[in-house]
This record gives sequence, structure tokens and C-alpha cells, in this order.
Amino acid sequence: MKLAVFELTDCGGCALNLLFLYDRLFDILEFYEIVEFHMASSSKSKEKVDVALVTGTVSTQRDLDVLREARNRSEYLIALGTCATHGSVQGSVENAKEAFRRIYGDVKGPTKVLEPRPITEYVPVDFAIPGCPYNKEEVFQVLMNLARGVEPVAKDYPVCLECKLNEYECVLLKKGIPCLGPVTAGGCNAQCPALGLGCIGCRGPSMDANVPGLVEVLKEILPEEEIARKLRTFTRW
Repeated sequence: MKLAVFELTDCGGCALNLLFLYDRLFDILEFYEIVEFHMASSSKSKEKVDVALVTGTVSTQRDLDVLREARNRSEYLIALGTCATHGSVQGSVENAKEAFRRIYGDVKGPTKVLEPRPITEYVPVDFAIPGCPYNKEEVFQVLMNLARGVEPVAKDYPVCLECKLNEYECVLLKKGIPCLGPVTAGGCNAQCPALGLGCIGCRGPSMDANVPGLVEVLKEILPEEEIARKLRTFTRW
């Protein structure tokens, strides 16, 4: 099977995270030929691919052109990382064009600036793997499933379930630490609560998330404007 990685505007961490699969990357290469991956090679290709991984937000016209190319060339497109699935931190910036002007002045750049949005706003996505960064084990399993002809299954439970399965003490109710675990999609194995920290919501909302209920609990800890900021950090869109 042929695999391509397309990178839009982001920090580069999601693409780099693929290289951190280390030995498991060689397992992937048993099933896939990587025809394009700019983090690892300067080689370019125009051929059709079976699977495309797309990271980052659509923040420029160049991003939109690359995204449309990725969709047209691929049979199966995966939005990889919270930038691609929900917009992430850069998507939380309102009026990006004005922010660009304040920093760079009126000098025009090489491409048109757009409001940062997740790729799901522009093209059909076959599967989404959120996370900032995403869980490497998750993307490995998804690619292996596709190589075997098995449709991957999205996580439909919140981080709270993973806390309970790991028998972690609830940082929200027991320690009064702000935590978005009750409304955030699972799949990270509750890494932040495992360290005694509150979930920051980097994987985006879980299915059937009871946001109003969580807000009522958080009001006892934080002012409403701070709660709104936390909820919008990764998922304004």
C-alpha cells in the first residue's frame, strides 16, 4: 500500500511524532511504501495513495491547496492531531489576519492568510486521530488495521473512563484541580491525571459530552471566563 504524509500549518510535532515510532516504523514499512513525507525526505510525488495522513490547520491558501491535493490523491484520508481535527491552539486565535498584520505589518507574504480551521471544515475525512500530540500507539494500530483491511474504530468514551480503569484518584472531585476529563475524548490513557494534573482537553470533546454539567462543577473552582478559555483552547471550531 502507498502512504503519504501531508503537513499544513502547525508546530511540526505531529509529523515528527511519526518518526518517534522508532522500531515500529519499520513494522509499518512492511505494509506501506511512504511516497511523500517532507519531515523525513525531500522527495515529492503526484501518484495516487491508499492512505494519506494530514496534520495541521488550514491557515493559508497554500494549506488549502495541499489539503485538496491530499484528498484528491488518496483513497483514505486521516486527520492526524488536534490541529487537523479541531483547530487546536492556533485555531483558538480569533481574527488571524489582524494578528498577522500586527506582527508583520502590511508586508504581503508568499501566500494568502486564512482564519485557522481544522481540515474537517473543508474536506471529507475518513478517520480522525486527535491529540496534541496524538498517541503513537493509536496511529500505529490504525495503520495496521487498514493494512489488514479492518476499519478502525474511533474512541467513543471520555478520559474519565481511562482514569477509572487505571484506578487514578479523581483530581477534579478529590483535589479540586480543574480537569476537562469528563468531556474530553479518551485515547491518551489519562496521562495528565496519572501525574496528578488536570486534563487540558487536547483531544477535543468526547461523544455526548455533558459540557454544561462540567461547567457547573468548574464554577466552584474557576471564574466563568477562565472556564470558557479552557474549553476553547483546543476546540474553538
